[in-house]
Amino acid sequence: MRTCSPRLAKEKYCTGCMACSDACTHDAIKIVEKNCMPFVKVDTHKCMNCHLCEKACPIITPVKKNRAEEMNVYGGWANDEQTRIDAASGGGFSGLAQSFFHLHKEDKVAVIGATLANNRVYHQLIEQEKDIVLLTNSKYIQSDTQGIYKEVIERLKTGYWILFSGCPCQIAGLYGFLGKKRDSERLITIEVVCHGIASYEALDLHLKYYNSSRIYRFRDKRHGTQDWKQSQCTTIEQNGEEIKLKRKDDMFYAIYAGWMLDRKSCSNCQFAEINRVADITIADFWGLQVPDYYKQGVSLIIANNNKADTMIKAADAIYTFKESLRTAINGNPHLFTGYKLIQFHPIVMWPDFFRKILPKRIRFKILTNRMPYKLFWALYKLGTIYLVKYQKKQLISKFQKDDNLLKLLNNANRGGVKWPKPNYNNKKIYK
Repeated sequence: MRTCSPRLAKEKYCTGCMACSDACTHDAIKIVEKNCMPFVKVDTHKCMNCHLCEKACPIITPVKKNRAEEMNVYGGWANDEQTRIDAASGGGFSGLAQSFFHLHKEDKVAVIGATLANNRVYHQLIEQEKDIVLLTNSKYIQSDTQGIYKEVIERLKTGYWILFSGCPCQIAGLYGFLGKKRDSERLITIEVVCHGIASYEALDLHLKYYNSSRIYRFRDKRHGTQDWKQSQCTTIEQNGEEIKLKRKDDMFYAIYAGWMLDRKSCSNCQFAEINRVADITIADFWGLQVPDYYKQGVSLIIANNNKADTMIKAADAIYTFKESLRTAINGNPHLFTGYKLIQFHPIVMWPDFFRKILPKRIRFKILTNRMPYKLFWALYKLGTIYLVKYQKKQLISKFQKDDNLLKLLNNANRGGVKWPKPNYNNKKIYK
């Protein structure tokens, strides 16, 4: 009887990417729940000490990252107005996915991304362009990726072109699982600029507070002229109807913005750095100046290598324009850092202890940042803000010492952006 144990990521750094689980060929790795988050547990009696899980784990075996020198920064949006409205920001992912189907229309194509079903998020593979809508819009709880990496490798073997999207840690998990096969020309990866992944307890507490059975969307721009910059509020079921909450009343976002139910790895992210993991990086283009009349959203789209840049330039379903990395990092600090001081908050360090001793009402107020508890939380928030400012200053200083990096930093668009004018009379889009 074997009783060996492989070396996998510690809880502080484990991202829950599940690459190790997919890599195991002996059914020795089980998914267990801890603090409403998925972790792995090794059955030492089944483990054959093959080390495949260690090779797949992107924390234990770091994956190769792109070089910032190869970056090309764009702003953009999906050409189709309905696609922009369905998306969280400018529909960058949807436009790229549509273009991917068009570019390889004579071949077998699969697009993989996160979908929301039964108040949980899962990675799903689609093979038809009409199903892209299943993968659109942001989801702010962790996606279950178990089994999806196996699907990728099987389809690569049979000649598929694959577009895979996820958080940076999930892209790293995919690369760790694929090994040398990650370099296939038929695989393109897209990562979102991740601010942290909340446990599904954050959503469960939110739905329980409103006595709701379902969340429809984490962000919603379908109603009237709602500004994409103000769309961070959930749409849930109440009394059999879809109700879009106001941000000030939204308990999910109160919890999400407080970071206290994030994975511990999200405060020590190994992939939130300027040398990105995926081929393409997308996000809301926070900090970009846009005309007052344009409300539908702008996506930040970064090509991290030549393969990605070639695809973006060939994409027929998105409009793009060049922008500067400086503008991008000003609005998206998680492009270069993922460190948060909230990891030292007592309720984060000892979650089981405080879940047991605190009355539920008090714990809920702490998690949703209600006064006076918010004052204590603010110390960690302010400390993180100052740390991010220092790290940004250091990054910019480094870029200014290299002519190529300096050009990337300041290579802003100098006009000529063709901003679309929304058709608010289209009742099929604005419900």
